Amino acid sequence: MTPFRAAGALVVAMAATGLLATTAHAEPSDQLDRVPVVASPTCAGSVSADAQVVPVQVDGRVENGIRVAISYDAGVYDGSCALTVSAVWKNLQTGASGTDDFTAVSTIDGHYGFVGYANTTLVTGPGSVVITLSSHPGAELSITV
Repeated sequence: MTPFRAAGALVVAMAATGLLATTAHAEPSDQLDRVPVVASPTCAGSVSADAQVVPVQVDGRVENGIRVAISYDAGVYDGSCALTVSAVWKNLQTGASGTDDFTAVSTIDGHYGFVGYANTTLVTGPGSVVITLSSHPGAELSITV
């Protein structure tokens, strides 16, 4: 085998190994179904939620985190209806916990039809994390970071 063929075979083998490693580490995620909500006396509608593991940069280093997002449909798309959701999380391995509020405004968008979307990123550390959202009483998202 010539040196060029050997080098080519090595590159192909390394690329295949890299592809297999990438596929084996799928990002964990969870979602909550659409539920009815009342954001204010004049703004009712429905909201769904999802979460997924994401890297978070904190002070020049990468930490383990979770992105939590809501999709809000108020049926009114003039920007007058906003839904604020509290995300409360707890890492079951480390005991770390926290909370964050984020707001979606139901407005018209030429590309998506309407936009009532908002998200927040939680720095949770590694482990199993349980997230509860004020929009979904009695339900929780469960993610392993």
